[in-house]
Amino acid sequence: MRGIRHGLTTAWRVVRAEGLRSAVDRARDRLAERGERRRAVTVAPGGLGHAPVVNVVGMPLSSRLGGVPTQLRNRLAFESEERACVTLSPGAAGWRLEYVYGPERRVLASGDVPPVEAIRWAMGETGADAVHLEGLAGMTENDLGALARQGARLVISVHDYSVFCRRTHLIERPADRFCSYCRDLDRCHVCLRQDFDVQPGAQARYRETTADLLRAAAAVVFPSRFLRDAHVDRIPGLDASRLWAIEPGTPPAAVDRRGAAEVRHVAWVGAVQVYKGALLFEEVVRQLQADGPRLRWSALGGGDAQLLARFRMLSGVAVRGYWRSGTLPLVLRRRAVDLALLLSVTPEAYGLTLDECWRAGVPAVAFDHGAMAERVRRLGGGVLVPPAEGVGGIARAVRQLAAGSAPAVPTAELLPQPRQAAAAHLELYRGLGLLPAGSA
Repeated sequence: MRGIRHGLTTAWRVVRAEGLRSAVDRARDRLAERGERRRAVTVAPGGLGHAPVVNVVGMPLSSRLGGVPTQLRNRLAFESEERACVTLSPGAAGWRLEYVYGPERRVLASGDVPPVEAIRWAMGETGADAVHLEGLAGMTENDLGALARQGARLVISVHDYSVFCRRTHLIERPADRFCSYCRDLDRCHVCLRQDFDVQPGAQARYRETTADLLRAAAAVVFPSRFLRDAHVDRIPGLDASRLWAIEPGTPPAAVDRRGAAEVRHVAWVGAVQVYKGALLFEEVVRQLQADGPRLRWSALGGGDAQLLARFRMLSGVAVRGYWRSGTLPLVLRRRAVDLALLLSVTPEAYGLTLDECWRAGVPAVAFDHGAMAERVRRLGGGVLVPPAEGVGGIARAVRQLAAGSAPAVPTAELLPQPRQAAAAHLELYRGLGLLPAGSA
């Protein structure tokens, strides 16, 4: 009964924050995940199968979590057509080791042990020669140091700023602002101790450990040239020949792309969090509503319940929370959105949401920093605002577009896809001798 009450309470909170449709979508995704897990054949120790690489992710491999799990699942769907793919991820009561190769799908579970111990177990079960860390989530400083010393071939995908700081979005507390890659260790300590039990000198030791880990890796993969260059600039001694920039991309969308049109419907799109600029969206809406009722407004995305409640209090803003992975282009088209606001106050490492907006034919207004700005400058499809201009700059950009027309977005052929990311990773593995050269 306690579990049922907890489930009902959680569902009611989701409905209040994000709406009934989003609650239904979340429930459907959970049911789909259960069905997917049941389709995998549970095997005994020794029965999983051989694989050259164990891909390790520090969170459940669930599309509803977005970000890293979504990118990895999309990519491995294609890699598993050409190699045996084994993933190690946290499960309900320990670690889940899953083998996928073509139609074959097998799973083996372990107890709740430290990550490094789970990795050793996974390598023993699969005979793998290499570990591919899909980000540093779930890893302590001690885990990372042990991995640097363990001797196995190591590939690391860096998806955020976790190498630079355990506060991976670089929002400084308590000011709730981008820290600009702070190097002042005393200031870093004040920030970190707001949420972590850290001792003096912890940040310096953490950065030394993560830098050593990257230097020890056989290859380091970044989702954008921007993020690769940001790490090269801040971590001395990285071997450029071992650094890869592979865009994860998004799958093609079966929607009619919006053509160039007037801007009448503007939507916040993405996770509703402070570091994504949620507080700025409030101010943008208020400034532009003061001009008159020319624009429709929506907020599309799940996230912080308190921030979502604030969005609901904004007059004239329709809130649609969580959407199922891969369906954002359809949500945008069904709601006839003309312009997306992607207001991250920290530089994005990649920005899957921008790709999905483009796949729906929807351009974006964003701050001129990070990987999203890099791609808008390269491909078009948006308007960039200097971060120093803040809310006023975003509001001016929207006014100008509403007085004219939306910019054209890149054609679908120019947008990266997970199949291309999979091919690039297969090339990387072959270059490291983990797959036969020229293998399918």
